Parts: sequence; C-alpha cells; structure tokens
Amino acid sequence: MEQGATDSARGWRRACHECDLLLANDTAPPGGKLVCPRCNALIHRNPAHSMHYTAALSISGLLLFIPAATLPLLKFSILSFGSENTLLNGVHALFGSGYIWLASLVLFCSVVAPCGRFLLLAFISLGCLWGALDRPVTAAVRCYQHIREWAMLDVYMLGILVALIKMQDLGHMVVETGLYCFVGLMLLSNLTLLSFDQQSVWRRMARRRGAAQAEKNDSAGEVAP
Repeated sequence: MEQGATDSARGWRRACHECDLLLANDTAPPGGKLVCPRCNALIHRNPAHSMHYTAALSISGLLLFIPAATLPLLKFSILSFGSENTLLNGVHALFGSGYIWLASLVLFCSVVAPCGRFLLLAFISLGCLWGALDRPVTAAVRCYQHIREWAMLDVYMLGILVALIKMQDLGHMVVETGLYCFVGLMLLSNLTLLSFDQQSVWRRMARRRGAAQAEKNDSAGEVAP
C-alpha cells in the first residue's frame, strides 16, 4: 500500500510552501515531480532509485572525506618560508590561538556535521533494506533533519576561495591535492540533497508493514476453523 494513498484516504492535506494552497497529500511517481497548480512551486520530487543513489553517494563521500580532511589544501610560500594548510590544521591553529568557541564551531560545521551527515545517509539508505532496522532508521532520519543544516562545506569553500584570491599577490600559492578532494566532497554533499527522498523511506516502511500485516491476517485466517 502506498503511503500517499493511505494519507489521502485519511483525508490528510498538504499546503503549498509558497502560496498556501491546500493540496491532496499525494506523492510523485518514481522519476517525476509534483508542482503547485497555482504558483508552479515544486511540491515533491521523487528521484528514481533514490535509496541506491544515496547509498552510493554517501559511501563515496565517506571515502573521500579522509583525504579531504588530512591532505594539504593550499601551500603558501613567501621568500624562503612556506607552509601547508589542511582542514584539521586550521582547527588546531584556532585552538592554539585561544579561540575555543570559534574552533569548536569550525570543527563541528566543517568536520563533524558533514561526516555525520554522510554516515546517517549511508545508514538510512542501506537500513531501508532490512525490516529489523525500521526503528533505528526512523531515529536516524530525525537526526538527519537536525544535522543537515550544520554541514557547511560550501561556506568553508568560500573562505578558501577568498584566501586564494587575497593572498596570491603576497606570495606563491599552490593548490594541493586536498583541495580537489574537498571540492569533490562538496559536490557529493550537494548531490545527496538531490538524490535523497525522505518520503521514499516512509513508503518502504509502510509497504513492509502492510505486507507483514497481510501475511499475519492470512495466517490467522488459515488457523481459524
């Protein structure tokens, strides 16, 4: 049983987030989308094979996160002095300078939250395949809603670009391998936003519960005299 059909049968409605038009609580078909008939705002988009793509992208992001966080991003040299900067070195320098709160915020937004976001998406997309993990997956989806806004890789990338533009006239600056990995990580993070459909998770769980309930009813009918 489809979750959208169940919601419509119960009389549930949804409001357009742009013009507040009340609409039926339907879901888009796989690979399609629903738009508001009044303002053409996107109501729901259902990517085809959402869970498979999300699992592949999130696992790739976890693998790419290690070189992006540990390899040098930029190498800056002036005269005979030079230094290499990594993602973790910047956080360590802030801690060493006494900026505890700022360093903690940078560490959380650029390391902890992005890594946690990839971990949660990988667990959600893979956990949907096992019915025994329905309850942990539900909790993971709720955690994902809180942590996804704190993963600010694009903001950190903007800071790198500003530093690259401002400091290139002061000395010699070389883009290192870690920056390419970081760009790839940021792209994967944005692609997971497009591939992950939360309603696909609930529909899978609803179909699984419906099949289990139907099997239970059939078994009870066979046992009954």
